[in-house]
Amino acid sequence: MPAEARVTAVWKRQKLMVAILVLGMSAWFFFDGVYTYPHSNERWTEFQKFGEKRHAEWLALAEGRHWSPTPPHEFYGPGKIKEQYAFGGVMAFLGVCVLAYWFGQRKTVVRTDAGAVYAPSGKRIPFAAIVSVDKKNWELKGLATVHYQLDGRAGKFVMDDYKYNRKAMYCIMAELEEGLAAAKRG
Repeated sequence: MPAEARVTAVWKRQKLMVAILVLGMSAWFFFDGVYTYPHSNERWTEFQKFGEKRHAEWLALAEGRHWSPTPPHEFYGPGKIKEQYAFGGVMAFLGVCVLAYWFGQRKTVVRTDAGAVYAPSGKRIPFAAIVSVDKKNWELKGLATVHYQLDGRAGKFVMDDYKYNRKAMYCIMAELEEGLAAAKRG
């Protein structure tokens, strides 16, 4: 009986949250480089003009400009600001990569019909084309790798009972094993 396993809502939320977190970190780095560090440097420069002996004047200036009365603990040089841009760029790249992966995977399906299994890519793989099923992690982790030979090309795909609906994945595995046995007999 044909079965169909769709990506679970938990998997979709988890990967989307990772993308949002990484993009949020990127935004934080850019915010520091564009606003926080230069603003802190402005306060640092003004505080250096007053020094410790003119602390009351510093407090009056800070209050007038709505600054914190506590002076910044360091001056951020150009290298530190560029560092924020570099980290922000790397995190933005990673966040976009994770988001693209999530977007590409969120609607994938593993399914079977009477004579084949369909990989997450949508490719139909007849049971007779399957070379082996590596189930060494199936019982412990719910992971199996299906190796196949189709049109003279070797390929593989992963069956993952965390990413896809667990009950359906076990039905697909049973059908896959039945189909392999029938293909070997026939």
